[in-house]
Amino acid sequence: MFKHILIPADDDPGSRRAFVYGVEVAKRFGARITGFHVMSEFTRWTGLAELLEPPPDKLLTEAEKHSAKVLAPLERLAEKSGVRCDAVSEPGENAAEAIIKAAKRLKCDLIVMASHGRVGLARCVVGSETRKVLDRGSLPVLVVR
Repeated sequence: MFKHILIPADDDPGSRRAFVYGVEVAKRFGARITGFHVMSEFTRWTGLAELLEPPPDKLLTEAEKHSAKVLAPLERLAEKSGVRCDAVSEPGENAAEAIIKAAKRLKCDLIVMASHGRVGLARCVVGSETRKVLDRGSLPVLVVR
């Protein structure tokens, strides 16, 4: 049923839970996975480039290192489970939009992502990238709590 699963990742522990579910689904269906990290911190930093040291290219290198660190647990889990895994990261300010575009570009047929479980004012202020992907995307989404 599923052949290619996108698993968005950030620093939140919820991402680690989504990794476990995503790898298990991939294993059961014989699918491959792509871990995806939106380097939103890089796009925020470059807006202040004139004020910052080091220069933007160094900031990108640091953002890429951070992204690799975020995606490394998924890659290890996939390898241990015998599931093919690629890791992709890209700069972007709108994580939900980047996730939806990446899923289409990579021809994924499922997105597995975490819900942070925010409620009340926190949900309104911070927003929910998961909710945005559910509302704006056209692919099935498995939400892990």
